[in-house]
Amino acid sequence: MSRPIAGAARTRRHAVRVVAGATGTALAVGCVGLQAQAADDKVYVGSDDFQIVADGYYATAQVEVASGLPLPVPVPEVDANVTVGQIESEANSAGIEGEDPGVYSRAFGTIANVGGLGADFDVPYLVEQTALPEEEEPATYGFHGIEVPVVGSLSAISGEAKANWNSDLVSEGAEGGVLTSLYSGVGQVDLLNASDLGPVTELLPIDLPVDESVISIGAGQLLQETGTFAKEDGSLGGYAEVSGRFGDVSVLGGAENGGISVGFAGSDDGETPNSWGRLEATGEPGGATFDYDLPALELHVAGEEVIDVEPGFDQTFDLNGLAVNLNFADYRDDDSVLAEDGTTAEASGGGLALRVTLSAPMPLLGDVEVATAEVGLLSFPELSVQVPPGGIAEEVVAHS
Repeated sequence: MSRPIAGAARTRRHAVRVVAGATGTALAVGCVGLQAQAADDKVYVGSDDFQIVADGYYATAQVEVASGLPLPVPVPEVDANVTVGQIESEANSAGIEGEDPGVYSRAFGTIANVGGLGADFDVPYLVEQTALPEEEEPATYGFHGIEVPVVGSLSAISGEAKANWNSDLVSEGAEGGVLTSLYSGVGQVDLLNASDLGPVTELLPIDLPVDESVISIGAGQLLQETGTFAKEDGSLGGYAEVSGRFGDVSVLGGAENGGISVGFAGSDDGETPNSWGRLEATGEPGGATFDYDLPALELHVAGEEVIDVEPGFDQTFDLNGLAVNLNFADYRDDDSVLAEDGTTAEASGGGLALRVTLSAPMPLLGDVEVATAEVGLLSFPELSVQVPPGGIAEEVVAHS
């Protein structure tokens, strides 16, 4: 998978929590005969299980407008959310839960998951691939000009999903390779048009852009890969690798129009991912590792102030009565696990979060919060690699 731009400004981190013990309770290690029929007419017979799970999304947004407030104008009731460019994958030698018997790897992505808008609106498209059987080519998708009522619009999205399972990937003495791979490329996302708020905008102390979005997110991408790699003793280790590209974020037309702009700090070719992370577990003491790079960002406020944004940044700004909170999360220490015996490596977190709060000043009541828009960008809620003690060492025998 692609790595961040060489030489670009970024912050490098390493997982900090190490725990003792064998694989976690999510993985059952025991004498479970694994039998999987593959295209090469071989059966994999082993005594140990392994599991690799990874998920992530490019952008998520929630728009909420409070109703029933003591305001002199009607307020529309809105509570809607959307997740764009969501991808998930799993490789599990015990089989994928919910799938047919004999399915050991799965990769899928969605254009958008939408909630809170009622049953009359649906984004039905999802791309998925499973193995076994193993397909030669990835499943692909691509769409343009998707409108999500109230929440906003998506200019384009494309991607692909690939799932693999064969003797070269899971058997002792093999070279290892890719079990699942996913790609999602997302065009510009526009959120919360002022016209959707109705006459309540007349009460706000700030002029919202007419027929324009309050928040815009530039084009970006998300990649994900899981697989195995050969060790010196002939067994295999497992890995999960993610990378992505933060798109520029603009609030109220960006800094040049008196709003806020957040962008990548450093040289940028407009295409190469600028964040990266990789988990590995070998099943040997000290063999659970987690390394990652997160980019340094720049925050421009009203065309004047420029602020460096690095992981851990959390600050709220006031733009003439419009409250904007910006948080750039690191991978959470409490959710990063590296087992001392090398059987488990887990991580969660990362991403840029933005919350915009619209409040109206009212006599005797003070500022009344009438609407909020929250955006999360490029996050990985769950990454997990679990292998048996000693590594993956499945025996391969000819199919009879």
